[in-house]
Amino acid sequence: MISKADVVVVGSGGLGAATAYYLAKRGGYRVALLDKHDIGSQTSPRAAGMVSCLRKSALMIELIKDACRKIETFTAETGQPLDWVHSGSLKIARRPQDADVIASDLDRGRRMGLDVEQVTPDDAHRLNPFLKPSGIVTALRIGDDRYFDPAQVAVGFARGAKAKGAILLPNTHVTEVSISGGKVTGVQTSDGPIHAGVVVDAAGAWTRQVAEASGIRVPLVPTRQQLIITEPLDGIRADLPMVRIMDAAVYARPCQGGFLWGVYEEAPRFFDMQSLGRNFDIKDMPLDIEVLHRAAEDVKAQLPALQTAKVREFRGGIPTMTADGQHILGPAPAVNGFFFASGCNVAGLSISPTVGETLAAWIVDGEPPVDLSPMALERFQDKTLSEEQLRREAAWQYRHFYGAV
Repeated sequence: MISKADVVVVGSGGLGAATAYYLAKRGGYRVALLDKHDIGSQTSPRAAGMVSCLRKSALMIELIKDACRKIETFTAETGQPLDWVHSGSLKIARRPQDADVIASDLDRGRRMGLDVEQVTPDDAHRLNPFLKPSGIVTALRIGDDRYFDPAQVAVGFARGAKAKGAILLPNTHVTEVSISGGKVTGVQTSDGPIHAGVVVDAAGAWTRQVAEASGIRVPLVPTRQQLIITEPLDGIRADLPMVRIMDAAVYARPCQGGFLWGVYEEAPRFFDMQSLGRNFDIKDMPLDIEVLHRAAEDVKAQLPALQTAKVREFRGGIPTMTADGQHILGPAPAVNGFFFASGCNVAGLSISPTVGETLAAWIVDGEPPVDLSPMALERFQDKTLSEEQLRREAAWQYRHFYGAV
């Protein structure tokens, strides 16, 4: 155990571990990366590992494009392995109103320099034979998209941070961020205090607990996300395009000879992490495979293999959703030295390399290298969201991640 650091990062998922890595890379800072569980062991390794480049805003597209470059150079950068495949993807519209969204996506993607092309249902089927053209109105091919092994990202960044001098403290529970005179002075942990002038709350599903113990409300909701990995299927290749069906909010990608697939359900289960107890582990999250069975039925005309493929693994994580679908990144208003890296909105791991580098630069240089004001916590200051409103709007953002009308 240490008693002093320059920066304490709370939470060793993708966002926290990447921030610790890029801070350590800067040099001259004593960085401590803390986690109440093992390093990189909670939601990040249970994610889908899909990179979606065609996002709803120019800012997110630019951030994701940078993250793609960092994924490509991850091993050279950190010295740690990262298996990734540049497969591209197919975004599927089954309704006329969603075809209008595809047209808008196509225009935005071209303006932002992405490799995008509207294709017919038959073209989509030729690109990925497991996707049947029945019931498809139109499709968008996004050549920039890719996927990676989610279990390697957070652990890789953490190990890379350690190699550059960061201190890793697993199984260390943060009970409070200490604040005096409007400034962070450190953290209180299960093993004693650590004095520090900067604390980054990247605690994932526990972000609110860390912040609210110090009197800061963070309007995000821990949300269950479930996925299935199937047994191998004849004809599956690693380079088959990923598939995203807009109105059903179902996604699928190749994985170890089978499919990894899941759904952003219409009525997701939310969690109050405080009520689950201090020792709760994401691997113990209650799962409900009927949610996946209903989703497979919904898309059986387009992806019939999801109904018949045998389940090899059924897992889930707890990402955090916000009311507007944007991350929460940057400093806490009125508290000097308190930063956030959370509100991942089911897209945190894919963007974590860029978020980590950007947040590290913000901490060291005093300002971000790009304008991240749309993701600032203070955007919620003039809004009084009840818990019921927050959950209702977060559920809408979750279901409509693919932009379906």
